[in-house]
This record gives sequence, structure tokens and C-alpha cells, in this order.
Amino acid sequence: MVDILIDKVFYIRTLINGSVSELTLYVGDDGFIKKVSYGRELVSGYEVIDLCRGRQITLPGFIDLHVHLRDFKLSYKEDIVSGSSAAASAGYVLVCDMPNTNPRIDNAEVLKMRVEEALRKSYVDYGVYCGIPSEARVVNDLLSLKNLFVGFKIYPEDLADRFAVIKYLLSVYDGLVVVHGELPEYALRPSIRDLSLRYLDRPSWGELVVANILSSINKASKIHITHASHPSTPYLCRSLGFTVDTTPYYFLLSSDDVRDCWSKVNPPINDFVSKTLVFSNVVKGVYDAIVSDHAPHSVEEKLSDWRLCPSGITGVEVSSRVLLTLFVKGFISYELLIKYLCRGPAKVLGIDDFLGSLSSGFRASFTVIDFSREGIAYTRYSKALKSCLDGFRYVGEVVKTVVGGTLVFDEGVFNKPKVVVLGSKS
Repeated sequence: MVDILIDKVFYIRTLINGSVSELTLYVGDDGFIKKVSYGRELVSGYEVIDLCRGRQITLPGFIDLHVHLRDFKLSYKEDIVSGSSAAASAGYVLVCDMPNTNPRIDNAEVLKMRVEEALRKSYVDYGVYCGIPSEARVVNDLLSLKNLFVGFKIYPEDLADRFAVIKYLLSVYDGLVVVHGELPEYALRPSIRDLSLRYLDRPSWGELVVANILSSINKASKIHITHASHPSTPYLCRSLGFTVDTTPYYFLLSSDDVRDCWSKVNPPINDFVSKTLVFSNVVKGVYDAIVSDHAPHSVEEKLSDWRLCPSGITGVEVSSRVLLTLFVKGFISYELLIKYLCRGPAKVLGIDDFLGSLSSGFRASFTVIDFSREGIAYTRYSKALKSCLDGFRYVGEVVKTVVGGTLVFDEGVFNKPKVVVLGSKS
């Protein structure tokens, strides 16, 4: 080990094979872990950060595969500063941002703009998804910038309007393609039933049809079905070689809880039976990740008539706390907790040699939890101010978040790190 590479030393307490162990992490000025030693090694000449106080446990940093941080012309809803701050406060060290911004991220110019904004504003590492362009030639322009984005996103309207471009993309791109799995003939028409029954107008079985359609295309891409609401979706995805995630509101809420625009979301929240089955799936570990699908809107928008108000739930500050609670209460194992929040998302992104572990060679990004603390979830840092998930009683508080060796969140105090914008992994 060359001493001049070491920038900081962290003392942490973590779980190894079910037992609590203390480790000393030596972190380089490049933000990566250079050496890990068991126990607390006495050192001098370095900045020392002690994360072993009280009942604090350090976990690999959390990853959210699916957020909408808005910004650009939608910054009144959320911007990268507020959204990434909210993510850091929930223990996330990396967020992957969706392309349905204004302007849309479906060309090289806007992609470069987004990356510049992320580097300047974000409090966590960042991934950008590209939307499906209107022409195949633009796909080639974007593929020349693979180091600036983590994948593409397919929406229901793309299946209707840009299917030829999708087929071309899947044939030439060997990276990640994330799919909103609703059929356009249902997703793009107005609801004819009440708000709580929207799930009948936009049936969740459409996910199964979309997955089968994509499986029939000759493709090089890695398909990932996101925010899956149908209980059978993860099993079909597994049989097709796809990956899949879901989000907490599909196993915390049912259509009986959908009373106003704060719980209007796409795909719609399903009935009680589906909620129960999705929760059973979560406990069984059949998903590759749990995401927040953080989709903030302004209070004024959400207070409008339910037929007109935009869909989306503010969730990044609650999602990780939901999973921590499931772990503390014994519904999921420690291995599943780490799979859903850390290693699973890293594997989907193809960066499981970069994030998801407290080992030497990995980025020094981790989340510190006090499992003795309880609380009631509410929206603290997002501009959206309110969520239908507010009021969730959780166990296990995020007290600190470290990104690339920088303590970015410390009990409500934020510090801007030198962030990394991830590129596409083939």
C-alpha cells in the first residue's frame, strides 16, 4: 500500500455473516476503498471519521434505479439539488434519472446538458437514461456517447409510435433497456371509472404481454421491467432472462387506499389481492431490486381534479425506510435487504464491481443506519412536500450517507461531493 494514496480512514461497524464486526476502511483521494482491516487500527496523519458511535451500523450504499428528478423546465416540481438531497437523506448514494423531462433526454444535446447539470448540482452519484428517439439515426448519435448514460427507457407511447426505432435499438445496443410495461391501447386512453378503479382501465396483465412482445424481438439488449405491479411479472421475467423491480406502494397500498391525486400513479395501484401477492413476492426475494419511482409534482397540480392531475408518487425518502423496517421486523433477511437496495441494482446496471460492497476496490459509498431509532415518514427535502406514503411508521433511521469518501448527509447537514456520472455497461 502506498501511503500517499490514502485520503481518509473510516471506522465502521457492519454485519458480516450475521455478526456485528468493526472494520477500518482506508479510502483514497479518488473516492475508492484501498484497504480493509478487521478491528480498529490506530492511524496517524489521516482524517479519521468514526461511524461506530451508538448503535450505528454501516451498510453498502443504497442505489435507486428509478427516479424522476425533473429540473430543466420542470424545476418547479423538483430539481437535481432537492431530489438528490432527498435521496442522500434516505441513504442513496446513486440515483438513475428517467428521461421524461422537458426538454426530453432523447438526443445528444440534451443528454450532455443533463450530465453537466448532474455534475454541478447532485449530492449523489448519478445515472441518466435516454428516451427512445424519433429516428433510428439518433440512436447511433447517442450510442457514441455511451459513457454518459446508463441505459434507455421505453414508455407505452414508444411502443405505439416508435416501435421500429425500438426494434433497431434492441438489435444494436447491448446495454440496459428499462421498460414501463403497460400496453399503449390501455395506457393512452382516458379512464372511464373512478380514481380507485383506474387499475381496471389500465390492467396490470399488460406487463406480461409487453414482456412477451419484447422477448420475441431479435435483441442484444438487457431488458429490465420496472415498477412491476402484476404479481406474475417477476416469474415471467425470470423465465425470459429479464430483470425486474417493483416499488413499495404496490405492496403497501391497494385500490382501497386510492382516494385522491396523491396516490394516482402509473401503472395504477392494484387491488388488495395483488397487493398481498406482490408483498409475498418481496418476502420471497423474487425481484432484482426495489425502486422508489420518485415522481414529484407540485401541490397545486396534485390538488386539481383527479382526471387532470399528473400521475406520480413522491417516494425516495420513504422507500429505503420501508425496506429497513421489513428487515427489522423479520419479514426479509439481511441478504434480501442488501440485494434489494445495493447489490441487486448494481448488478442490473452492470456495476457490481463498483458499488454494493464494503470491499477493497469498491467506491467508498455507504449508508449508516441507527436501527434503534424509529420515526414516522414524511417528505422533508423534496419540493413535492407531500406523499401518500407519508405517515408510514418505520424502524431504522438513516443518520449518515457517504459518497465517494465524502460525508454528504450527516443528521440533516449536507455536503456536496465530487460526484460520478455513470456510463453504459455492456
